[in-house]
Amino acid sequence: MSPHAPAPAATRTTILLADDAPEYLVLLGEILSPHYNVRLAGSGAGAIELAAAAPLPSLILLDVDMPGMDGYETLQRLRAQPSTRDIPVIFVTGNNDSSDEKRGLELGAVDYITKPPRPAILLARVHNQLELQCSRDALQAQNAALAVAIDQRTRAENEARRLNEVLDARKQALERALKNLETFSYSVSHDLRAPLRAVAGYAEMLNESQAEKLDDEGRHMLDRIIAGAHKMDRLIQDILDYSRSERLIRKDTLLDMKMLATQIVEELKPAYPAAAFSLGELPGVTADRTMAQQILANLIGNACKFSAKRSDPHIEVGASVVNGVAEFFVRDNGAGFNQKYAGKLFHLFQRMHSEQEFAGTGVGLALVKRLVEFHGGRVNAESVPGARTTFRFTLAPDAPADC
Repeated sequence: MSPHAPAPAATRTTILLADDAPEYLVLLGEILSPHYNVRLAGSGAGAIELAAAAPLPSLILLDVDMPGMDGYETLQRLRAQPSTRDIPVIFVTGNNDSSDEKRGLELGAVDYITKPPRPAILLARVHNQLELQCSRDALQAQNAALAVAIDQRTRAENEARRLNEVLDARKQALERALKNLETFSYSVSHDLRAPLRAVAGYAEMLNESQAEKLDDEGRHMLDRIIAGAHKMDRLIQDILDYSRSERLIRKDTLLDMKMLATQIVEELKPAYPAAAFSLGELPGVTADRTMAQQILANLIGNACKFSAKRSDPHIEVGASVVNGVAEFFVRDNGAGFNQKYAGKLFHLFQRMHSEQEFAGTGVGLALVKRLVEFHGGRVNAESVPGARTTFRFTLAPDAPADC
């Protein structure tokens, strides 16, 4: 707004005029009252009292030469009070001595006007000081907001640092626990396998040398001892493999998945002579060879096992490319499982069929899941009982969807 345009009464700024000469109070009031709300004080003490009254004035025009308490002392007292110390003060005086002007500015006055003031100059200088004060107030508000933001950020950083320290301590504790668990697992497995193999070895020797001396029930019990020992040995080995997979280091190379699948199929054919195998085109991937081979061996081996009771067992291995990521599948026409239990398939020791139906330890699919996820991939299964089962997996993270 122009300093010469009258302001609406409701939005006017309050200005305090302090002068012991009534004629100058009247003069200054006539110039300023069309634009501002004006308060009048006839002494320094009166100025101090009115300056602290609400609403606080936005600017004070203060005479220098006043009896009792001059303008300099009045300014010093205004600056000493918290409520008035930031109100800008313009000295108004009839004294043209530059030393007086210098003293006033050193005490904190923002401007120095000589009497009698010219109305246009007075209004312009008052307007400029009010604009400057608005800018100072805005800057103080911004600084206060910035100080709050800095404090909040410091608190957040301190909290993040504390949480990181807690997480680091927990990580170290977890690493120690895992290391102790691995040591315990290896020790227990090693200590268990030694006597177990002794049991199996002596049971087999007994079966070879003394079987004819046993009746049918005795030979059946001996066979069960041997079978149980071998199953326990396989279970311990599977647990060891699962435990070791946590410590494996990936050595990625470009793999010919068709060649890997073909090798596995050739190894399985003698054990499943009735099975028919179909190998589709399998794209090459960059992955760890040993892990990829283990994944395919477990899935194709499972397909063979669970379709072996069919008169026409059929195992299909194929792939498709979805969003640039190769998705492999292994499908069989075997026993299948209830789809609502699919989420349990990949948990350790989870089985969908009894030991009498299909032998196994319940570790193979858990190992598959761990090795697949070690590559950032995913694995899932879908099945129709008695008809077909399909396992799908990837060996790389899914490509991000287009925005």
